[in-house]
Amino acid sequence: MRRDYSFDFDDEVRQTSSTHRLNMHPVIEPEPDGPMFSRGQKTGMMLSTVLLVYALFSGDVPLAFLTLSFLMFLLRPLAEKLVGVWLSNAMKGFAMALGMGAVALAFL
Repeated sequence: MRRDYSFDFDDEVRQTSSTHRLNMHPVIEPEPDGPMFSRGQKTGMMLSTVLLVYALFSGDVPLAFLTLSFLMFLLRPLAEKLVGVWLSNAMKGFAMALGMGAVALAFL
């Protein structure tokens, strides 16, 4: 969110004293509307969903955890828009921990 400050001088202060008081009023511009996910993110979500289904049917637990963590990491903007920033941050932390756990589980 960009903030632009418009400057407004008080005429009374300008006329009565030599020091000018500067009143700054923030003008908040709305963010441009665009797609929530890029084409690459949509493709990544689709591929990770297909891999998650494959991992669940084949019984590959580390691959299931890894694809689930990647899918959770990609779905953070949706959670931020629907619920709030706190859920987005929680999903980011859980996805990172789940991904590290999947890599550790793959080597055990």
